[in-house]
Amino acid sequence: MIFVIFPAYNEENVIRPTLLALATAMRGRSDYRAVLVDDGSRDATVAEAERAVAESGGALPLTVLRHEVNRGLGAGLRTGIYWCLDRAGDDDVIVTLDADNTHPPAMIPGMVAALGDRYDLVVASRYRTGAEVHGVPGYRRALSDVGRLVFQALYPIPGVRDYTCCFRAFRVPILRRARAVYGDRLCTALGFEAVMDLLLRLGPLGVRVHEVGFVLNYGDRVGQSKMKVLKTIRSTLGLLTRRRIERMTRYGPRQIAALEAGAAAPRPAASPAGPRA
Repeated sequence: MIFVIFPAYNEENVIRPTLLALATAMRGRSDYRAVLVDDGSRDATVAEAERAVAESGGALPLTVLRHEVNRGLGAGLRTGIYWCLDRAGDDDVIVTLDADNTHPPAMIPGMVAALGDRYDLVVASRYRTGAEVHGVPGYRRALSDVGRLVFQALYPIPGVRDYTCCFRAFRVPILRRARAVYGDRLCTALGFEAVMDLLLRLGPLGVRVHEVGFVLNYGDRVGQSKMKVLKTIRSTLGLLTRRRIERMTRYGPRQIAALEAGAAAPRPAASPAGPRA
């Protein structure tokens, strides 16, 4: 099974074509499910998603998970991932991507195939052969390029060049390990830095990563990006500093092994209550 997670906040203008693109990409397949995490949207995001299901003739399998209030991208990703983990087998795959129709779902089958038995994670990257970027302002591209170099220098993860793209395919076992180690601390960032946070959390687990180039086209995007650039820079630098320190002090190899062992240990059954005096 392939679970495809769309964290969404006020995406009524783009969620329908995004989901229909997924239905087209997976036409003829019954081994996938779209999971929309509606993060307290105040518009018709959910209604437009349900409209996509109707337009697909019911061929698009969709589950909607709701946050009553906006809790941020990190919570949206965590809600979707944990819901999927509760239902997935170890041979299944969890895909995350933006809900704004900028990540092409047609790449999903190829990304899943690229996982094979060798990798835990496949990332759609703007820094690999075949990648193209259209419609992104020059200053945003420059920030991404500088950010990539900073991350590679201060928090290197083998195989990773693109730390900020949300379009990823994960094998289920690596995310199960992350859940066992971090619990509710997995992916706690509120803003767009949550995408980086999830990847940083996987670094200490020895995640095996492969990247594939893709075409990012913002030219057809409807509406303005919700990212506040200066705020995101400040919070990202703070996040990187915290995760780097934690990797050296709290989540080293011995600590990781102990946390995983503790999560795997069977819990003793509760003793029946004895008679009261």
